Amino acid sequence: SDKCKLVHFKLPYRWQVDEDGWKDLPDMEQIEKDYCDPYCTDRAGLPAVNFRTMTNNLNRVRRLSTTSSVTKPPHYTLTTEWLWYWQADTGMWIEYGKQQGLETVTSTDLENLYLADSKEKAVFLMGTCQYTVDFEAMNQRNTILGTCREVRRRPRFVAEQEMERRMYRNVPVKEDPPQNKATPTHWEMSAQPTNGYKLVLVPESSVEYKRVQSLFQRTMRNSVIRKIERIQNLALWEIFQWQKEQMNKKNGGKEVDERQLFYGWDSSPIATVCVENFDWRTCGMHGEGFGKGSYFARDASYADNYFSTTSATKTMFLARVLVGQFFKGRADYCRPPSKDATYTNLYDSCTDNGANPSIFVIFEKHQIYPEYIIEYSNKVGFFQWMMGVMSGRSASAK
Repeated sequence: SDKCKLVHFKLPYRWQVDEDGWKDLPDMEQIEKDYCDPYCTDRAGLPAVNFRTMTNNLNRVRRLSTTSSVTKPPHYTLTTEWLWYWQADTGMWIEYGKQQGLETVTSTDLENLYLADSKEKAVFLMGTCQYTVDFEAMNQRNTILGTCREVRRRPRFVAEQEMERRMYRNVPVKEDPPQNKATPTHWEMSAQPTNGYKLVLVPESSVEYKRVQSLFQRTMRNSVIRKIERIQNLALWEIFQWQKEQMNKKNGGKEVDERQLFYGWDSSPIATVCVENFDWRTCGMHGEGFGKGSYFARDASYADNYFSTTSATKTMFLARVLVGQFFKGRADYCRPPSKDATYTNLYDSCTDNGANPSIFVIFEKHQIYPEYIIEYSNKVGFFQWMMGVMSGRSASAK
């Protein structure tokens, strides 16, 4: 519509030059192809583009792009896959994660960290050496020897013909779309929107309410639940089921370990999670000792510790989490470690204790479905709240 401020284009990229306003550059596909080559810093052809300064002669150049592929599930076709490279002594540009058996970090790992905070530094191991990647300086440094190498972030090239094929077929290039679209039987279909989500109040007399209440009060007996709401988001549910199916295949056809875990919410608004799911890059990690991911707790009391609010009312999520096969985490993990020397057969999550885990670190948000929102307070806060309500009623009666 005329009111839409988004840019609509046939490709996931668009090159423009500022000449009394932004105008499309000619030969856009070839410019993109050159830009995707990590060896290319200056485009010699016409139009000439300096990729370091993003200029055409003295005019500014910009590249408009779709969202990064790491922020969406694999069956989304209109995303941009970013690749990260480092320069070897020979001058060769090597993509992260492509030196089998050496690197513990991939392009996907770096992209996640970069989107979380582009002013931070990523720390990882390569062989026996530790390195840091400075996203602002775009370099990699050996923390012991001090050796510094240039780093580049470039997209994977997608030709217009390939884009048309994707759009025509409306299926992903690498993965099949979600097949399990069965809606949970206890959902209220009358409250199910076509797009977005719906919060449904769970009746206190229901078995569903008592089940959630039992899990919560197992470690939170001094708290009073005010209400429990069910999150009904069909899109997130389908993505979660698709992820579960992929993990089951990876697990030899056997059901993966799925658990209901707690997450203390000290941010606003909760709609962020209801729409986009948990994302440690935006929601925070609630910990850092076992890896860079979203921290979920077996016990509600642990999740309750992460509140800084002085409000009498608190909010906690109860989520379905595909923990799968897990391994004890470490602070510098950007993803779960490998089960073997291939560095491709990864664990599914990290924990605080391999034998008796109480904390799970999830690096991939599609392994999570935010199922319930629990609004509660401790008993002292609850009685203070009730007194405030009664006092307000008395005042209004006068």
